[in-house]
Amino acid sequence: MSLRRLRKTAKLNLCEDCYRKYMMVIEPTIKRWLTEPLRDWGDIEHYVTQMVMKLEGVFKTEKGPILISIGDDEHLPEEMSDKVDLESFRKIERWGMEGKIKYLRKHNILKEHSFKLLDRVREIRNKLHGYEYKFTEQELNLISQARPVVSMINWAVMWLSKKDTVESYKDSAEKTAEKLLISYIEKEEKTE
Repeated sequence: MSLRRLRKTAKLNLCEDCYRKYMMVIEPTIKRWLTEPLRDWGDIEHYVTQMVMKLEGVFKTEKGPILISIGDDEHLPEEMSDKVDLESFRKIERWGMEGKIKYLRKHNILKEHSFKLLDRVREIRNKLHGYEYKFTEQELNLISQARPVVSMINWAVMWLSKKDTVESYKDSAEKTAEKLLISYIEKEEKTE
């Protein structure tokens, strides 16, 4: 049901006071829920790209400012010119998500289930290109649930320096990814 149709149904079936409450509280919440998985996907893409860039040596300092984006016609600010390899930054920025997660898998950043989870979420997100595709609630939930997994791995790769601590974070993320995939597959099989 579209938001417009839901609003029309609420107007027809609710008293004036309840309809006002619907418009002030419920509809804005629904709008936020509808866009949340796509924001989560944006975070996932950002984290993955950031990790690839770090591994490729784009960031020339161990800690400090990390360039998030820069236009093709922009130049690096003077204070960042010795901290970022702009040419490599722009090259990696153009890689597809599939290539980036394969790169992270190859370099043992993503373990088996973490990789499979990201690949599945990538496939779900790519359904946006289908003209009439509608995401299932389960697909949207998986995108939102994948973000903390990737965030944990990103934190370990970007900011932690002790190898055993980094591995601990990746192992924890791997266990969560495995549980999410099992749950997703079970629910998917039930709906078929």
